[in-house]
Amino acid sequence: MDSGPKHPSPGLPPPTLPRRSVLGLLGGLGAAGLLDRPARAQHWLARPGLSWTLFYGEDLDPEEFEEFDIAVLDPGFKRPVASVTALGTQALGYLSLGEIKRTSPFFPRLNDPDTLLSENPNWPDTVLCDVRRPAWRALVLDVAIPALLEQGFSGLFFDTLDTPPHLEQTDPERFAGMREAAIDLVRTIRQRFPGRTLLMNRGYALLPELTDAVDGVVAESLLTTYDGRANGYRWIEETERDQHRQALQPLRDASPPVPILSLDYWDPEDADTIREIYARERALGHRPYVAQVLLDKIIREPVATAQR
Repeated sequence: MDSGPKHPSPGLPPPTLPRRSVLGLLGGLGAAGLLDRPARAQHWLARPGLSWTLFYGEDLDPEEFEEFDIAVLDPGFKRPVASVTALGTQALGYLSLGEIKRTSPFFPRLNDPDTLLSENPNWPDTVLCDVRRPAWRALVLDVAIPALLEQGFSGLFFDTLDTPPHLEQTDPERFAGMREAAIDLVRTIRQRFPGRTLLMNRGYALLPELTDAVDGVVAESLLTTYDGRANGYRWIEETERDQHRQALQPLRDASPPVPILSLDYWDPEDADTIREIYARERALGHRPYVAQVLLDKIIREPVATAQR
């Protein structure tokens, strides 16, 4: 949790977890008790034709969001959030649940140094957090979320939830219980803030236990991504893509299915490929958005070739 997003970020690709991290921690539907749960209500995120965007810049004319149903915004957005929601767009506030930046306004409020683990080598001044610690839960539940809701956001966009289960897998003895603590944190947020839209970025290793606690999941970089090492956009390899699609299966198996929003990255000047990405994601039943890597501009879906 902090004042700025971790995934994605300028010059760096979104994280890709090893196969065991994505699939090995999923568990069975029966083991999670999912088959015994009552059917959840259909959420408005499942509406056909839903449009959404992410904007992590500091300033933009609110009218730029008018055609979108959802806008995920950084808490540092300088315009009043009400100026966006007044146009009929739901505004969700970015919230990192597995890491924190030292420059975050909430960092000084964290009074337990044992909550801070190692630095994230890919993100300067960003620290992995022990989500098992009561101080972290208190900071999220009692400080960060109330501040975001007071700012005018109608819901939350969870990020860095891949971190806790990945830590547990990397060192099972030291980080035992990290995955379960992350699941419990999200479920507690749902209980404490009912009626708020909760959107989770990836977090595949926390499924299927969270299928009834979040309203939608973002499949980031499912088809395309930005490769920082190659300094360019690329299509995801088929084997990796199939792993991600398998990891998303609990969302499709839920009753009713949990909406899947896709977030892909591509050169905004290449309209033909962007149209192809939108078409392929919709064929998978997803609600797509294609962005450029900085996420500091709104990239609109190109019109169909026949309409040009």
